[in-house]
Amino acid sequence: MKEDALKWNKRHTDDVMPILQSDLLIKFVDILPLGRVLDIACGNGRNSRFLASRGFICECVDISSVAIKKLQNIQGIIPVCLDLDEYKITPDSYDVILDFYFLDRRLFDGIKRGLKRGGVFLMETFVADKDYPIDISEQKILYKGELEEIFNDFEILFHDEIYIKRLGEKTKALQFCARKKSK
Repeated sequence: MKEDALKWNKRHTDDVMPILQSDLLIKFVDILPLGRVLDIACGNGRNSRFLASRGFICECVDISSVAIKKLQNIQGIIPVCLDLDEYKITPDSYDVILDFYFLDRRLFDGIKRGLKRGGVFLMETFVADKDYPIDISEQKILYKGELEEIFNDFEILFHDEIYIKRLGEKTKALQFCARKKSK
Protein backbone atom coordinates (compact mmCIF):
# COMPACT_ATOMS: atom_id res chain seq x y z
CA MET A 1 0.00 0.00 0.00
CA LYS A 2 1.16 3.47 -0.84
CA GLU A 3 0.39 4.73 2.71
CA ASP A 4 2.64 2.04 4.21
CA ALA A 5 5.49 2.98 1.88
CA LEU A 6 5.15 6.65 2.81
CA LYS A 7 5.09 5.87 6.55
CA TRP A 8 8.18 3.65 6.39
CA ASN A 9 10.05 6.01 4.06
CA LYS A 10 9.56 8.77 6.65
CA ARG A 11 10.81 6.54 9.46
CA HIS A 12 13.91 5.56 7.51
CA THR A 13 14.54 9.15 6.43
CA ASP A 14 14.40 10.20 10.10
CA ASP A 15 16.81 7.34 11.01
CA VAL A 16 14.83 6.20 14.06
CA MET A 17 15.25 2.47 13.44
CA PRO A 18 17.58 0.20 15.46
CA ILE A 19 21.03 -0.23 13.92
CA LEU A 20 22.53 -3.11 15.91
CA GLN A 21 21.81 -6.68 14.92
CA SER A 22 19.36 -8.59 17.06
CA ASP A 23 20.52 -10.40 20.19
CA LEU A 24 18.55 -13.41 18.96
CA LEU A 25 20.54 -13.47 15.72
CA ILE A 26 23.83 -13.19 17.60
CA LYS A 27 22.78 -16.07 19.84
CA PHE A 28 22.12 -18.42 16.90
CA VAL A 29 24.46 -17.21 14.15
CA ASP A 30 26.84 -20.14 14.66
CA ILE A 31 24.16 -22.75 13.92
CA LEU A 32 22.84 -21.04 10.79
CA PRO A 33 23.58 -22.94 7.58
CA LEU A 34 25.78 -20.72 5.41
CA GLY A 35 23.93 -19.79 2.24
CA ARG A 36 20.93 -17.75 1.13
CA VAL A 37 18.99 -15.60 3.58
CA LEU A 38 15.60 -13.95 3.15
CA ASP A 39 15.22 -10.92 5.42
CA ILE A 40 11.49 -10.07 5.51
CA ALA A 41 10.75 -6.36 6.11
CA CYS A 42 14.49 -5.84 6.51
CA GLY A 43 14.33 -2.11 7.22
CA ASN A 44 17.85 -0.71 7.34
CA GLY A 45 19.28 -4.21 6.97
CA ARG A 46 20.82 -4.35 10.43
CA ASN A 47 20.58 -8.15 10.57
CA SER A 48 21.51 -8.79 6.94
CA ARG A 49 24.53 -6.50 7.13
CA PHE A 50 25.79 -8.65 10.01
CA LEU A 51 25.16 -11.90 8.13
CA ALA A 52 26.60 -10.61 4.84
CA SER A 53 29.82 -9.73 6.70
CA ARG A 54 29.99 -13.42 7.65
CA GLY A 55 29.60 -14.71 4.08
CA PHE A 56 25.83 -15.11 3.75
CA ILE A 57 23.98 -13.90 0.64
CA CYS A 58 21.01 -11.89 1.91
CA GLU A 59 17.90 -11.01 -0.07
CA CYS A 60 16.54 -7.97 1.77
CA VAL A 61 12.87 -7.21 1.11
CA ASP A 62 11.16 -4.03 2.31
CA ILE A 63 8.42 -1.62 1.21
CA SER A 64 10.61 1.41 1.95
CA SER A 65 12.58 2.65 -1.03
CA VAL A 66 14.59 4.83 1.38
CA ALA A 67 15.68 1.78 3.40
CA ILE A 68 16.40 -0.32 0.31
CA LYS A 69 18.49 2.43 -1.28
CA LYS A 70 20.81 2.36 1.76
CA LEU A 71 21.48 -1.35 1.09
CA GLN A 72 22.59 -0.96 -2.51
CA ASN A 73 26.19 -1.83 -3.38
CA ILE A 74 26.83 -3.78 -0.17
CA GLN A 75 28.57 -7.07 -0.85
CA GLY A 76 26.36 -10.04 -0.02
CA ILE A 77 23.13 -8.02 -0.03
CA ILE A 78 20.45 -8.13 -2.70
CA PRO A 79 18.00 -5.28 -1.94
CA VAL A 80 14.41 -5.70 -3.16
CA CYS A 81 11.82 -2.94 -2.77
CA LEU A 82 8.29 -4.32 -2.81
CA ASP A 83 5.06 -4.57 -0.85
CA LEU A 84 5.00 -7.80 1.14
CA ASP A 85 1.23 -7.95 0.59
CA GLU A 86 2.09 -9.03 -2.96
CA TYR A 87 5.19 -11.12 -2.24
CA LYS A 88 5.39 -14.86 -2.78
CA ILE A 89 8.30 -16.70 -1.20
CA THR A 90 9.94 -19.12 -3.63
CA PRO A 91 9.78 -22.72 -2.29
CA ASP A 92 12.97 -24.49 -1.14
CA SER A 93 15.12 -21.43 -1.77
CA TYR A 94 16.52 -20.22 1.55
CA ASP A 95 18.84 -21.56 4.21
CA VAL A 96 17.72 -18.88 6.67
CA ILE A 97 14.62 -16.69 6.89
CA LEU A 98 14.53 -13.68 9.21
CA ASP A 99 11.38 -11.86 10.30
CA PHE A 100 11.91 -9.15 12.91
CA TYR A 101 8.96 -7.01 14.01
CA PHE A 102 6.81 -7.62 10.95
CA LEU A 103 3.85 -9.92 11.51
CA ASP A 104 1.77 -11.01 8.56
CA ARG A 105 0.28 -14.41 9.27
CA ARG A 106 -0.31 -14.96 5.54
CA LEU A 107 3.46 -15.36 5.12
CA PHE A 108 3.88 -18.33 7.48
CA ASP A 109 3.03 -21.01 4.90
CA GLY A 110 5.44 -19.40 2.44
CA ILE A 111 8.14 -19.21 5.10
CA LYS A 112 7.74 -22.90 5.88
CA ARG A 113 7.88 -23.84 2.18
CA GLY A 114 10.62 -21.32 1.38
CA LEU A 115 13.14 -22.86 3.75
CA LYS A 116 15.32 -25.69 2.52
CA ARG A 117 15.47 -28.82 4.68
CA GLY A 118 17.63 -28.00 7.69
CA GLY A 119 16.98 -24.28 7.16
CA VAL A 120 16.43 -21.99 10.14
CA PHE A 121 13.66 -19.46 10.80
CA LEU A 122 14.28 -16.63 13.27
CA MET A 123 11.49 -14.31 14.38
CA GLU A 124 11.17 -11.60 16.97
CA THR A 125 7.96 -9.64 17.34
CA PHE A 126 5.38 -8.36 19.79
CA VAL A 127 3.41 -10.88 21.85
CA ALA A 128 0.11 -10.29 23.60
CA ASP A 129 0.31 -9.61 27.33
CA LYS A 130 -2.51 -7.98 29.30
CA ASP A 131 -0.03 -6.51 31.81
CA TYR A 132 1.96 -4.80 29.05
CA PRO A 133 -0.48 -3.69 26.35
CA ILE A 134 0.89 -2.17 23.18
CA ASP A 135 -0.69 0.47 20.99
CA ILE A 136 -0.61 -1.30 17.63
CA SER A 137 -3.14 -3.26 15.64
CA GLU A 138 -4.08 -6.56 17.28
CA GLN A 139 -3.38 -8.37 14.02
CA LYS A 140 0.30 -7.40 14.40
CA ILE A 141 0.64 -9.09 17.80
CA LEU A 142 1.31 -12.80 18.34
CA TYR A 143 -0.71 -14.84 20.78
CA LYS A 144 1.07 -17.00 23.35
CA GLY A 145 1.88 -20.38 21.80
CA GLU A 146 0.89 -19.30 18.29
CA LEU A 147 4.28 -19.81 16.60
CA GLU A 148 4.87 -23.09 18.40
CA GLU A 149 1.58 -24.36 16.98
CA ILE A 150 2.21 -23.08 13.45
CA PHE A 151 5.75 -24.50 13.37
CA ASN A 152 4.93 -27.77 15.16
CA ASP A 153 6.44 -29.73 12.26
CA PHE A 154 9.78 -27.93 12.77
CA GLU A 155 12.39 -28.51 15.45
CA ILE A 156 11.82 -25.61 17.84
CA LEU A 157 15.25 -24.56 19.05
CA PHE A 158 14.27 -21.57 21.17
CA HIS A 159 11.29 -19.52 22.23
CA ASP A 160 11.31 -16.95 24.96
CA GLU A 161 9.38 -13.86 25.91
CA ILE A 162 11.44 -10.76 26.60
CA TYR A 163 10.69 -7.27 27.82
CA ILE A 164 11.51 -4.41 25.48
CA LYS A 165 10.93 -0.66 25.36
CA ARG A 166 8.80 0.70 22.53
CA LEU A 167 8.23 4.44 22.40
CA GLY A 168 9.29 4.63 26.05
CA GLU A 169 6.80 1.99 27.20
CA LYS A 170 7.64 -1.50 28.45
CA THR A 171 6.10 -4.30 26.37
CA LYS A 172 6.71 -7.96 25.57
CA ALA A 173 8.19 -9.58 22.52
CA LEU A 174 8.71 -13.20 21.53
CA GLN A 175 12.06 -14.50 20.33
CA PHE A 176 11.67 -17.67 18.27
CA CYS A 177 14.07 -19.96 16.43
CA ALA A 178 13.07 -23.15 14.59
CA ARG A 179 14.75 -25.51 12.12
CA LYS A 180 12.97 -27.23 9.24
CA LYS A 181 13.39 -30.95 9.74
CA SER A 182 15.70 -32.76 7.37
CA LYS A 183 13.22 -35.54 6.64
